[in-house]
Amino acid sequence: MTLRILLTAAVLTSSLAQAQTTIFTIPALPPKSSAATPTTPAPTPATPAPATPTTPASGSTLPMANPMLSTAHSANLNGPGSLRVGQATTWTFTLTNQGEQPINLQHGACAVRFEVLDAAGKVVRANPTNTVCTMQLVITDVAPGETMDVQDIRWDGRDSAGKALPAGDYTIRAVFSGAGVRIMAEEFPVTIEN
Repeated sequence: MTLRILLTAAVLTSSLAQAQTTIFTIPALPPKSSAATPTTPAPTPATPAPATPTTPASGSTLPMANPMLSTAHSANLNGPGSLRVGQATTWTFTLTNQGEQPINLQHGACAVRFEVLDAAGKVVRANPTNTVCTMQLVITDVAPGETMDVQDIRWDGRDSAGKALPAGDYTIRAVFSGAGVRIMAEEFPVTIEN
């Protein structure tokens, strides 16, 4: 009977070791080369370059390491123009393909980051660096002429330290930084109400 228990334990241990190896060898995100650029080069757009800013003003806390998406596009935030402090409000980062080639993005669940500026242009809610993100793979395919939701962001009208911001006008600045590219959304004005 002791031999039977030892054999059972050995088989279970072997199965568990294989399961752990399998889980840890699944990549969270594909290598940058697999989705960083389209398989066929994007043609030079006949339309003017998108109005999307290429870099935010100095003092930004947003990730800027990746090069800008080369396919003609526009990116926007869609959501309410006002909120009350303490009410978690959601905006959706959308991407419109204005080019002739599809845009294929394979990215993580936290690829869209944002910061909030006050009326003077000072960052009052910085892009958090300690955010816990799931190791989820998100696939965003945007055909020519199509608009797709990329990811939602949430903000509750508080500053980086969690303190309520005073009523007034603010600007949300958001960037997609994943799949080896960077996409800046148009700045979104929002008002904090009393």
